[in-house]
Amino acid sequence: MSRINQEIVEYSFSSKSTLSYELNILIGADSIYYWVNDAQLNILALKSFHFDHKKEKSSLESFKSLFIEDPLLKETYRTTKIVLTSPHFTLIPSKFYQEKEKITYLKNLTPVADADFLGADNLKNQAFKNVYMIDKQLVNFTQTTFPQTKIHHFITALIEGYQKIAELRQGHQVFANLRDGHIQILFFDEKNLIFVNAYAYQTAQDVIYYIMLVYDQFKLNSETIPLSISGSLTQDSDIYKFIFRYIRLVNFVQAPTYLRFGNQFTGVPKHFYFDLFSIKLLGD
Repeated sequence: MSRINQEIVEYSFSSKSTLSYELNILIGADSIYYWVNDAQLNILALKSFHFDHKKEKSSLESFKSLFIEDPLLKETYRTTKIVLTSPHFTLIPSKFYQEKEKITYLKNLTPVADADFLGADNLKNQAFKNVYMIDKQLVNFTQTTFPQTKIHHFITALIEGYQKIAELRQGHQVFANLRDGHIQILFFDEKNLIFVNAYAYQTAQDVIYYIMLVYDQFKLNSETIPLSISGSLTQDSDIYKFIFRYIRLVNFVQAPTYLRFGNQFTGVPKHFYFDLFSIKLLGD
């Protein structure tokens, strides 16, 4: 069964006005997050759910149940954006990208089957395409449930979100996002994306190993190059304390300035949902 991890609904949310609202959904391996905003970019609702797959038949069955049971997901919205997570992705220079070669780009990284959906996202202000592989049944279900909705990959949203921050700063910037036992690490030289990868982790030692791997690979000084963190992490957690032992300048990313938060979000750590909020930056 699904377990509600977070549920915020502003008093200003109206089921009579959803045709003017936007729905943004992030579907993970064992979780679903979504938020609703109005035309003025006020966040009117945010919910997160986690699933125990020891009791569920599959991730797809969990998602089907939630879409049927959750009242807000039953509403009709002006637009819907959906982001799906998958560890299988690669960035291809746009000038070399060929649509018919998607399977070629991916099969060097992982086996590709007929049951897999192959997609490609444009990256704004970056000379790359994000080519990715996701379970085809899940893609078909989301597109049937939310017609005329374009599917995007999770990494695409993260790149767009972090780039907004990086372009306002100078020099090298390292970002790390932690969600559902996975860490995504991105390295920018000002607004230019230099590196991105995702890793599964189990311990704090795993997390710092992958972070330091990037610092070492690009000869970044851990005393002077900052690390900005988003996702499911608090300052009193073992992982954060372990990171701080190795990286001198550590901070949590701030909430995007293009969004407006109501009273119900008071006290909610905004960096928990930076990846979710970044969906807003994706093209239709």
